[in-house]
Amino acid sequence: MSAYGDPQLERELKTRAVRAGILRSAVLWTPLGLVAAGAFVYFFIDRAFRGGEGGSTWFLVVVLGLLALLFGYQAVQSVLDLFTQPRKRRGRVTRMWSRRDSLVAKTYYLRVDRQILRADAHGIAGVREGDWVEVTYFPHSAVLVWADVVDGPGDETAAEGGGPTERRREL
Repeated sequence: MSAYGDPQLERELKTRAVRAGILRSAVLWTPLGLVAAGAFVYFFIDRAFRGGEGGSTWFLVVVLGLLALLFGYQAVQSVLDLFTQPRKRRGRVTRMWSRRDSLVAKTYYLRVDRQILRADAHGIAGVREGDWVEVTYFPHSAVLVWADVVDGPGDETAAEGGGPTERRREL
């Protein structure tokens, strides 16, 4: 059976793919964060209490502290999302943009009300600035799984009790 044409199966596959990316992020950043934090603690103790006998300097301690904070922040976000389910939220797209994070990868960003979400091109296809959307995302790392364009609070179908209608394609 093909996943194409079955919206529920496509959404499940997309959720698994995003979760796999979060797992890769956790596998990359957690060891780096632990090593940087361990080195920071070792060299801080060496500099502060032993006078730098192990070769530490205050510059090294500061650099290792910054690296431990940066790597640790990324690791904590990824690890927390591994143990949570994606959340859903409705809101208005106030801004969309993209940038190249490396020579090959292009990352898209979507601001729904005040929250900025990171997405791929497939996840935001058919979404434009000013649209009302229902987004499914991982809350800690702010990675978008998918976005569906829905009627806003002032649209006729929502006022008639018809509920939200989707203008966008199904994944």
